Amino acid sequence: MKLLRIYLGEKDVHFGKPVFEYIVKLAYDEGLRGITVMKGIIGFGHKRHIHRSDFFSLSEDLPIVIDIVDEKNKIDMFLQKVKELNFDGLIVEMPVNAYYMEKKI
Repeated sequence: MKLLRIYLGEKDVHFGKPVFEYIVKLAYDEGLRGITVMKGIIGFGHKRHIHRSDFFSLSEDLPIVIDIVDEKNKIDMFLQKVKELNFDGLIVEMPVNAYYMEKKI
């Protein structure tokens, strides 16, 4: 199993749609097992611009983190499509041990 983590900003767009929404749709269409998108409250990237969410800040480009866990080969194929997108961000891959939990009735 492999974890694909993508860091980007909420204002990044692809064909007029937020990149994070585009990635979710792409993952769904590609049959990946699942995806989680998390919105940060503060952060900065390699350009060193601080993005934060508070009353005194006007930042509307808060950090977004996307986590996807699936089989290595599916992540590798999906990653090639993500790399074709045009956005500022960081992509991290790492092997993981994953256990799917299901509620027993």
